[in-house]
Amino acid sequence: MTALLMQKAGYECIGVHMQLTSEPGPDAAGARIIADRLGIPFHIFDLSERFHDEVILSFVEGYESGETPNPCIACNRHLKFDALLQIADQLDCQHLATGHYAQIEHDALLGRWVVRTAVDTGKDQSYVLYTLTQKQLARVILPLGSYCKSDVRKMAAEAGFPNAGKTDSQDICFVPNGDYAGYIETYRGEPCQSGDMLDGEGRVVGRHKGLIHYTIGQRKGLGAHGRPVFVQAINAEDNTLTIGDDEGDLLAQNFLVRDYNGVALSKEELSSAHPISCSIKVGYKHSQKPGTIEVVSLDNVQYVRVTYDQPQRAITPGQSAVFYNGNHDKDGDKVLGGGIITCLE
Repeated sequence: MTALLMQKAGYECIGVHMQLTSEPGPDAAGARIIADRLGIPFHIFDLSERFHDEVILSFVEGYESGETPNPCIACNRHLKFDALLQIADQLDCQHLATGHYAQIEHDALLGRWVVRTAVDTGKDQSYVLYTLTQKQLARVILPLGSYCKSDVRKMAAEAGFPNAGKTDSQDICFVPNGDYAGYIETYRGEPCQSGDMLDGEGRVVGRHKGLIHYTIGQRKGLGAHGRPVFVQAINAEDNTLTIGDDEGDLLAQNFLVRDYNGVALSKEELSSAHPISCSIKVGYKHSQKPGTIEVVSLDNVQYVRVTYDQPQRAITPGQSAVFYNGNHDKDGDKVLGGGIITCLE
C-alpha cells in the first residue's frame, strides 16, 4: 500500500525487499507479485549477514548480559533505515518510503524534522523510530501514518493485493514461537548456566535455570515458593537472580538512559537545559507516563536521568525509553528523543 500511495502521489517507485535469512522467504515472492502488479522494478538485497551482526548477535549478547533487549529497535536503526537508505543511494533514489504507522514532518518553529504518532494510535510505531537522525528523517516518507490500519486493509483489498488480510506480526521475526531462551541456547549450541536464586536479603532460596529465561517483573517459571514471587533483579556478573514477593519492590521512580538520540529535542538542547517535563514510554505496548528528563554525568559518561512523577512497575534494562512532548493531562504526539535503559537509581 505504501508503494501504491506513493505512485498515486506522483513518485517513481522502486521496490526493495530485505532478505534477512540465507534464502529468500515467501514474503519476497509476495512482494515481487505486488511490484509486478504495480509495474515497478523490484530488487532483493541480501542483508542476512548485517542482520545477524547488528540484530541477532546484539539480541543474544544483551540477554546474556542480564538485559532484555528490543531487536526491533536495532533492526529499524541499522537495517530498515541505515541500510535501506544506503541502498536508496545505490539506486539513485531520493526518498525511502516504508509502511510504518507514524508521521514525519518538518517543524518550522523548531527548524527540525520530527516524528509524530500515527492517526491510528492503536498501531502507532513512533516508539521504534526514535533512533532516526535529522539527515535520515529528511528522506523518509511514511504514507500510512495518516490512515487507520482497517482502512489500509480495505484499500489493499480494493486494489486486489493478495496479502490484504495478512495477520499482524506479533513476535520477533527470527523467534516466531516466542521462546527467546530456547533460541539463544540453540544459537550458542549449549544450555545456559544455572545459578543461585536469591531473596531480597541475599539468601539463597533456590536455583534458576539460566538468566536468559527471565526478565524483570516475571512471575511464571520461578518454582514453588509457597506464595507468588516476582523477578526483582538480574545480575549477570554473579549469575544470580533476585526474587521477592512484594510487587511494590518492582516500582521505581528514577532510572538512567544511555545512547540518547534527539529528534525534536537535540542532545545539545537537553544537556544545556534544566529538567524537562515530558511523557515517557518504556516499551512498545506501554502507555506514556509523565515525568522529567535531565542530563547527568557519571564516571565521565553522559546519561539521561529519568524521573517519573509517580513510581512505575518493572522498568527493564535493555529496553528503550522514548520521550514525548506530553504533560500531566495528556499524552504527547511528538517524539523528543530516546535511548536505552541502563540501570535503576
